[in-house]
Amino acid sequence: MDRIYLNHRHGERRIHIEINEHEIADLLDDIDPPVLDAFDATKKLIEILKVAHDTFAEDRRSDAVEAETSRT
Repeated sequence: MDRIYLNHRHGERRIHIEINEHEIADLLDDIDPPVLDAFDATKKLIEILKVAHDTFAEDRRSDAVEAETSRT
């Protein structure tokens, strides 16, 4: 997580965090499954991370197929 942006304008206070592909599995290992009384925001974050993890896995498979195809 090298890039973190804070937006602290009134009514728009947010944090934007860029999470590298290789960090997603580590985060999921730490927070999934959520504790029984986890907040909805935590559960949503876990779902976002799972979707990203699955999407990047599919991208890696596609990259591997493309690389193999280009060699032949």
